[in-house]
Amino acid sequence: MGAFYGANAIFEAMGLEPIRLEDYTKTTVSDQFYGTSFSTSGVRWLPPDSIDAYVPDQGIKVTSYFKGTPEEGSLYVDSWLTEKDKYSYFLGGRQPLCVVEKEGSAGPRVLVIRDSYSDSLAPFLTERFSEVHLFDPRDNLTSIKGYVEEHEIDAVVVLYSFANFTTDQNLFVLSR
Repeated sequence: MGAFYGANAIFEAMGLEPIRLEDYTKTTVSDQFYGTSFSTSGVRWLPPDSIDAYVPDQGIKVTSYFKGTPEEGSLYVDSWLTEKDKYSYFLGGRQPLCVVEKEGSAGPRVLVIRDSYSDSLAPFLTERFSEVHLFDPRDNLTSIKGYVEEHEIDAVVVLYSFANFTTDQNLFVLSR
């Protein structure tokens, strides 16, 4: 649900029409999700969370750059649901760059400078953007300015977990 509300906050801040939850069908893909906070906190008495998908992946093209070269990706990667890192179900896991395109959309292009916490948000962003470029400066030192110009990006969003934002040593790429 946080991804839905986060996407709507971005849409509203940019003057785009918000999406409505009732327009989506929730599919729970796992009810055994123990995330990073659970793993690092020592709090073991809480029940697991669930991972839900709302946005269908039809008409969506995902290009992943795990090793710097483009390869076909997916919004949802079911094989991760049997692993400890179930969150990698969204987009297939941490990667320096991932480009999500909605076929036939004339919407604006957005660059999301992010850590993996925003991966669950990407499916919702495809509802208002023709291209969503997910850029992780922890693994990608490309010039942001140059990337924006080269890919004709219309808007830039910085979307980080607080802990990573305050400790990431590579955020200097924002000034290049």
